[in-house]
Amino acid sequence: MTEKPQGLFGRKGFELAIKPLPPRPLGPREVRLRVLACGVCGTDLHFLRDAEALSPLGHEVCGQVLETGAEVARFAPGQQVVMEDVALCGVCDACKSGRADLCRCGFTMQEQPGMADELVAHENMLHSAQGLDPLSAAMTEPLAVAIRCVETLGITPGAPLAVYGMGAIGLFCAAYAHFRGAGPITMIARNRDSRRNRAAREAALALGARQALYTQDADWPRAALEAGPFDAVILAAPPSLAAEAMALARYGGRVLACGVTFGGDSTAELDVNDMVFNKKSLLTSIAEPGLHFPLALSLIRSGAIEVRRVITHQLPLQKAAELGRLYGQDSPAIKTVIIPG
Repeated sequence: MTEKPQGLFGRKGFELAIKPLPPRPLGPREVRLRVLACGVCGTDLHFLRDAEALSPLGHEVCGQVLETGAEVARFAPGQQVVMEDVALCGVCDACKSGRADLCRCGFTMQEQPGMADELVAHENMLHSAQGLDPLSAAMTEPLAVAIRCVETLGITPGAPLAVYGMGAIGLFCAAYAHFRGAGPITMIARNRDSRRNRAAREAALALGARQALYTQDADWPRAALEAGPFDAVILAAPPSLAAEAMALARYGGRVLACGVTFGGDSTAELDVNDMVFNKKSLLTSIAEPGLHFPLALSLIRSGAIEVRRVITHQLPLQKAAELGRLYGQDSPAIKTVIIPG
């Protein structure tokens, strides 16, 4: 632990800066954490490719409680926890009406980087992760995101599913959908020869996918539809691919878009007549506020979903500049975890 805590900030061009963090006094229901591990999310990579200003990086946090506010009763120093980056408030009209997913009054990270020596969080954002190895525990947030996607989509056991995108969210969507009985599961990526996609294909097959197809292959649509259209499609890739995903859905099929981009590719032209006449639906999912953390933790703890399959690299905070080498070009990096200290 450094005498003055430091945190990681970044902007486009993979420009990274480790900066001292200002002192943060504890509120009565706040907890100070020593960060043990923090995953690099797709959102962080968007910042490093497209953000103009330095942005705080990291929200997939596993930490150890250092200090608690006067009114904190659920956590104690030494306890290991994971953190939601946005936690529902529990008292707004949406929360009180059974629509906690619409809460916009929740607790946040208040512009603190999760890739840091320490941070302060409201106790409502925390879940006990005692006994888990910190790297696996740090995967709670992305797994919870994937669970939310699959549950929002409504998976039919035994029905074919396609997942666009073989990043961590796409892989965890496939893993949880497989756990819920969907299948066969087809992963769809762009380039067969990509080192990253080769690593991701191996992880996808280990997590329950049947096959991987690549849109740069001329015959990929025929191969995708060989057994007929898909009951459901998850788009964990740029939104511009929504029409392509919709074309794979059967009569009455559903497409869920969860991928975003900050540098273009955010729009798609859809054939609404086709959607209406063929009773297809387009849904969306976003990870805020955080939901499904207890289930994600249970699946990790039981080994039902092997989250370490997705982790390919670990870096100390002081070597975070390596992210440019790992993600600024093609490499076999899927999920990297930053280890402060």
